[in-house]
Formats: sequence, structure tokens, C-alpha cells
Amino acid sequence: MVLRVAALVALGVSAALLVDYVSFNPAFCSPGSGCSAVRASGYGYLFNGLVPVPALGIAGFATLFVASLAKAFQKWVFPMAGAGGAIAAGFIAMQLVVIGEICTLCVAVDSAGIVAAIAAYFHYKSKTSAELRDPFTTWAWAAAAVAAVGGPLAWPELRPQAPVPPGIRQYYVPGKINVVEFADYECPFCRALHPQLKKIVASYGDRVHFVRLNMPLPRHASAMDAAKAAVCAEAQGKGEAIADQLFEVEDLSVKNIRRVAVGLGLDAKAFDECVASEKTVERITAEGKALRDAGFQGLPTTYVGPRQIIGAQEESVFREAFEQAARGDAGLGVPSWLFIAVIALALGGIFYLGQSEPSVAAQPKPQTSKRGRDEEQDDDLHDKSRDDDDDNDDDNGDDDSDDDDGEDDSEDDDSPAVDSAAGRQRGPSAGSDDSDGSSDGDSGSSDGGSSSSDGDGSSSDGGSSSDGGSSSSD
Repeated sequence: MVLRVAALVALGVSAALLVDYVSFNPAFCSPGSGCSAVRASGYGYLFNGLVPVPALGIAGFATLFVASLAKAFQKWVFPMAGAGGAIAAGFIAMQLVVIGEICTLCVAVDSAGIVAAIAAYFHYKSKTSAELRDPFTTWAWAAAAVAAVGGPLAWPELRPQAPVPPGIRQYYVPGKINVVEFADYECPFCRALHPQLKKIVASYGDRVHFVRLNMPLPRHASAMDAAKAAVCAEAQGKGEAIADQLFEVEDLSVKNIRRVAVGLGLDAKAFDECVASEKTVERITAEGKALRDAGFQGLPTTYVGPRQIIGAQEESVFREAFEQAARGDAGLGVPSWLFIAVIALALGGIFYLGQSEPSVAAQPKPQTSKRGRDEEQDDDLHDKSRDDDDDNDDDNGDDDSDDDDGEDDSEDDDSPAVDSAAGRQRGPSAGSDDSDGSSDGDSGSSDGGSSSSDGDGSSSDGGSSSDGGSSSSD
């Protein structure tokens, strides 16, 4: 049972990790957390980022869970759990030594895998022949596993929208569809999103209030120069025009950026002075800080009304967000406490209704000691002797009545009566052999009853571990 509970915990937490590893908008790993750092380290994915580690964790723990329920596969539980525990310990060591960050959700999965391995080991070493009765039915365990995995997978669709951070809300205009984009002109995903977002914004016309803020990443060598050019072109009313060019051109060198600016009709002298000004750098730094304070997770990051969209997602995602903002829908969703309470009640109901019926074991016949059997036999003999004495008294009474007729007849009748009584008295004494035989028979029966004791076998379980996701964001 300990193994299955550990496997359920690992399945649920692995599902939560998988949600964040394949989603653009993480639902469980907060920005800047250890989980976010482990995910960004690259060790959370296998086969060049194609397979997130949590997906393997779900597959491994699900296999272990099923094996613990199916008697035909229980011999594989301990090897599987042992391998899973070793992998889990390796993941914890990797976080401490290689990555230098601790993901609490990952550690929870790995710890569950180690607990499952220990439980499987002790079950294996016990070598008991008595199978412990499972307190819950197979369907209850299966339903609990579905709830453990399904809950985290459903949460992203049910959770309420987080409020727009104050640093970003300051750019909103009441009564408009507010769109605030953070971009890096060298970021490939920002470049991919630009034409798509531009088309959607244009389709809503004046209903949209659009603001583009700069977030040049340090690893992009030309990103800061492009951001300076965008700020200075905006000062001359050519912000969108130069943005279109900067997102498209391959050469973002200082010389080529200046050539693009001049080609758009900007005042070259004013442009050069603006680019060299410290105020321009301060503005770019302040814009980036607004996103970092809100919890930077990747680029592009776009706020559409109450929603935050990370990455170059499909056009349908952005159009849905625009429609939601146009309706004024704040996207309240289900409070987290209510969601947790529903899951807890569901699990409680499953295990309450899924309790297995107690098995009625055959009760062995009570054994009686030889001394007890002898005493019972003596009591039976004494009872029978008293019955014979009563019969003799009746016979003597008949003989006395015959004495009234003559003494000779009385004397003749006395001897046979005495002999008969004596014979009847000797009967129980001779019958003691029969009693001993009966005693032996009872003893054999009692021994036979005691030999009907039973024995069962016990089973055990095991586990594996996981952590990991990818994103079309920078």
C-alpha cells in the first residue's frame, strides 16, 4: 500500500511538471523558481528537447502502479522500483551538483520514487507467505490514479487569470483592447510573432491600444542597438515603421541599423544623438524591469487584456485573447482552494466507496487436551452409571413386590437381579475401551481440524522518477 501511495504522489506531481514543460504559460512553476531554472537548464528534456522528462516519469510510475495491481506482473515490481529509486537519486544529485538549483516539484517526484523503492525492498525481503488484505479494490486504485493525473492536467484550463502586474497595467487605456508586447529584435520567436500579431491588431482597428516595450536579452549581441534605434525612431513618429524593418533584416549591425533609419526619412543627427543618450538606455532598462518584476519567463511575452501569453503561439490563441478582452471578460476561473478541495473530496469518495470486503477465514476446530477429554468421558460414565442404578432400583422394587407371594421366589429372583445389575455395572467398565476409542477418534478429528490452518502470500510494489518541457519562446 505504501508503494501505491508513493506512486500516486509521483504521478500527480509528474503531471503538474508536464503541464509546465509543454505549456507556454506555466501553471505550477513560478517565474524565477528552482523549477523554472531546472526546466531552462536543458536537463529536463531528452532527445534534443523532443521528450520532456516528466512524460517518462508518468510512463514509468504508471507501469509500476499497474504491475503492483496485477498479480501476474508483481515479480517485476521490486526490480522496477529499485531502478526507479536509483534514477530518482541521480536526478536529485544532478540538481545539487550540476544545475545548482533545486526544483521542489522534481524533488517531490524523486522522493516518492525512493520511498517506493524502499517499500518494494522490504516487501521483497520479508518473504512472508501470508498475503496482506488490500483495504481497497482494484477499481478504487485505478480511479485514484486517473484523478491524480487528470487534476493537474485540467488545472490550466480552470485556473483564474492572474491580475495584470501594476508595472504593465500602467500602459493600459480604459475602454480599449489593451495589448502590451515585450520583444527582442534579434529573438527568432519575436520575429515569427510580429507579422501575425500585426495582422490581428489591424483587424480590430481603433479598438486596440498597442504598446511595444523593449526587452533586449544579453545573449543577443545586437539586441540593445536595435532597441535604441526603435526608441529613437519612435521619438520621430516612425516607431512601427522601423520595427517592421528591424524584425525582418538579417543584418542588425550599428551601421545597417542607421542606414535603415535614414532610409525611413529620420533626422540622422537627432537619431544619432538619441542613440548615444543615456536616457535612451535608462528607458530600455526600465521597460525590461517591468517584465522582470512581473516574472520574466521568456520572449515574446504579450499581455492582451487580462491574459498573459508567452511565446509565438498559434493565431487562434491570440484571437481568443482579443475576443475575451473585447468582451471585458476577466477570466475569473476556479479558485485554487476550491479546486484542491474538489480533488480531495473525489479521492476520499473513491477510497470510501472502494473499500474491499473483509474476507472470512475458516475457523479451525477448537482442540481439547487429553486430560479434558478424559474428564468428559468420566463424567459420561458416571452419568450412565447413575442411570443404571436407577434401573436397578426399579427392578428391586419389582422383586420386593414378589416377596409378598413367597420367600423362595424372592430368593430365586434376587440372584439374577444382582447378577444383572452387576453385569450392567460392568458394562460401562468394559465400555471404557470404546470410550478410549472414541477419545482417540476425537483426538484425530481435532488434529485434523488443526491441520486446516491456512497461509497466503504477500506482494510488493516499486517506482521511478522524472522531471522536465519546451517552449517556442526565448
